[in-house]
Amino acid sequence: MAKIIVLDPGHGGPDSGAVGNGLREKDVTLAIAQRAARLLRTMGADVRLTRNDDRVFSEDKATDLNERADFANKLHADYFISIHINAGRGTGFESYIAPSVANQEAARRQNIVHGEVAGVFQGTGLPDRGKKTANFTVLRRTSMPAILLECGFIDRVEDASRLKNLAFLDNVAQAIARGAAQAVGLGAASPAKSLSKYYKDIVPGMEWGTDSVDALYERGIMRGDGQGNFRPTETMTRLEAAVAINNAIEYILKQTGKS
Repeated sequence: MAKIIVLDPGHGGPDSGAVGNGLREKDVTLAIAQRAARLLRTMGADVRLTRNDDRVFSEDKATDLNERADFANKLHADYFISIHINAGRGTGFESYIAPSVANQEAARRQNIVHGEVAGVFQGTGLPDRGKKTANFTVLRRTSMPAILLECGFIDRVEDASRLKNLAFLDNVAQAIARGAAQAVGLGAASPAKSLSKYYKDIVPGMEWGTDSVDALYERGIMRGDGQGNFRPTETMTRLEAAVAINNAIEYILKQTGKS
């Protein structure tokens, strides 16, 4: 039976969470959770999200937190990971588990997940603030090992600049997925083999679009992020659309000899 991992994107709905530098915590946590979920599913995990959009269980914050924990309990989940962004003018990454002397398994898993995610932050010059304990509702009420991740400080320019970078969010999500997979015993965690000749993130389930993605690359109409990713699930901005459309027009003109 597949391991059930519940990912909990912090805040949502009327609760934006921390805000700063043009970012809202609820948006960033959802982006990270959705990326991590996709990766974990390719590793064989049964992943559930407490929210997959901007809706929450309840607009009452205390009730919503209780419902998130209850959601995982009813599933008899194997692991609960709550994703948050910090505030308070600090910097870097930290993680929390409940302060229970009987929580040895949560502590073991914290060592694994924390090490993976902290490495991403340290790789960009942001510090590891350490492994901590706290009596947060989602840690206290869950009946399975649980961890809460504080992924940078939204109100600090240096941290926020990373959180605005999609490649950085991908790296954080990959670290969470690797750590969670190892923590619950999924074995070696490696991304699914790419279907594309040019991009590593075109994976099984995207067969219907692979040929088009590669053709656009070869014709110079649409390229990825320069790091081997096409980012197939990302929304295109108007600026990106303008570049792609212009590239397509130039390609057509060249092919018809009208350029």
